[in-house]
Amino acid sequence: MEYYREEEARGLRAAFEKEVLTWPKVTPKRMFGCPAYVADGRLFAFLVTGGVVITQLRRNDKQMLAQDHQIEPFKAGERVIERWTKVTVADPQAIGRVMAFVRKSYQTALERD
Repeated sequence: MEYYREEEARGLRAAFEKEVLTWPKVTPKRMFGCPAYVADGRLFAFLVTGGVVITQLRRNDKQMLAQDHQIEPFKAGERVIERWTKVTVADPQAIGRVMAFVRKSYQTALERD
């Protein structure tokens, strides 16, 4: 299953990386065929065509995110990963509204032992 198409998501990736790659201890990788981002070796987000998957959000942050954004659990084939939140980002210029939650995921990843 293909989750990411560069020709469709190039603008989203550029806008996302402009901010996230400036954060300390962030390393880009590829996971599921997608651009993925780890903090100190822990996955905190990855891009999919049309959105971003945030992997380290706490329950109350998911609820806050859902107030203004379309979210759903990430589906890896037939498997649903409830703790990973896929956020639809139709316009790359709108990624700024989601970045506060990506930042929370990043901070949680850094705190984990």
